[in-house]
Amino acid sequence: MKLQVACGQLRLRLSEQELALLTTHGSFAQAMPCPDGRAAQCRLVLDAQAEAGQCRGDLMDLQLLLPRAAFLAFAAERPRRDGFAFAQGPLRISVEVDVRDSHRVRRDAARSG
Repeated sequence: MKLQVACGQLRLRLSEQELALLTTHGSFAQAMPCPDGRAAQCRLVLDAQAEAGQCRGDLMDLQLLLPRAAFLAFAAERPRRDGFAFAQGPLRISVEVDVRDSHRVRRDAARSG
């Protein structure tokens, strides 16, 4: 998972493998090393009860709750360049699936199938 922070935006980009873990298990977490030796935690959770995306915590312990049905419908339409986006306060959050990885996985599957 790649995490990009910009003024007023938080962007997460998942590989196809990470997306598969998220959709299969309902959650996906990754620790990212920081210069001081600590690890920043980022966790995505599919929530069947959620009506909209929610962002909790801070950049050292970030949790995104995603509405399960809406996110699965978004993921089923890949490859696509846009992300599953929502806003929370002044922050715009986008969860994306790496387009190049999606194309590569589909191309490899077509060759072997």
